[in-house]
Amino acid sequence: MSLFRSGRTAAVQLRGFSTSSSLRVGPDSPNFIEIPQSVQPYQPAKRTVKGTLPVPREIFSRRRADKPTEAYIRAAIPLPEDSKDINPKEPNAEYRQWKKTMAEMRRTNFRQGLKALHKRKQMTDKIMAQQSREKQRRRAQVLKQGEREDVLLTRPSVIKEMLPQHNPVLPDPNREERLALSKARLEEKALLKEQGRRDALHTLYMNARDFIVNEQQLAAAIDKAFPSGVNEAWRNDQANGENVWNLGFPPTVQEALLQGTRGDTDRWDKMQTRVKKLGEEITGGKL
Repeated sequence: MSLFRSGRTAAVQLRGFSTSSSLRVGPDSPNFIEIPQSVQPYQPAKRTVKGTLPVPREIFSRRRADKPTEAYIRAAIPLPEDSKDINPKEPNAEYRQWKKTMAEMRRTNFRQGLKALHKRKQMTDKIMAQQSREKQRRRAQVLKQGEREDVLLTRPSVIKEMLPQHNPVLPDPNREERLALSKARLEEKALLKEQGRRDALHTLYMNARDFIVNEQQLAAAIDKAFPSGVNEAWRNDQANGENVWNLGFPPTVQEALLQGTRGDTDRWDKMQTRVKKLGEEITGGKL
């Protein structure tokens, strides 16, 4: 062996610090590091399908049950009114023939696509109904089935009457009475609502006599409220004139408190108001 470092030679090839397999694979391979496999094989992975079929919109709604019919298709893609043949000697004959071919292709695609969608919807509804019936059948079978024999023989001693009962509907002895009471309350509320609507309509009818419905009535109301001449009632605040703005000063609190103790005039007004209310109750409408 040479004493110089440059002259040294290795007698054997040393193993490097690596856990790679004997295969010549790169570090990006999953087999670069050896991992012991279990005896039980892995479950095969589900094949990944790229893309998903979008959920179609509700094309065949209940209010348009005539969509898959031939009458709807003819109305949606009507034939052209001018169905005469194209003269090949025309200057735009090739363009018109191309447009005619494309129109026929659109009609064919519309008819075929609509029928295919309707067929797929019927098939989907049939499968869903069948699956629903099967689930309901299994659920009813599970609810009605008895206890297993091992559960029955190994459970503690419990009286059968104390066990929970699988009743489909909870007992309700007062159901008919409550339903009758609710129905009576509903009918009473409906009657009150109908009476209130009828009173409101009658009040509107009674007040309609004062409505302004044409230009003549509007001009008369303006002349009455704002007369063109000199209105003497506008010069003082003691009397109530014809104008709505000339009503004098507002009443004070003392006048409002003494309003019911002024004498026969107030008593007469109260009697008239009561008689009017009594007449309205008797006749069933506003007076």
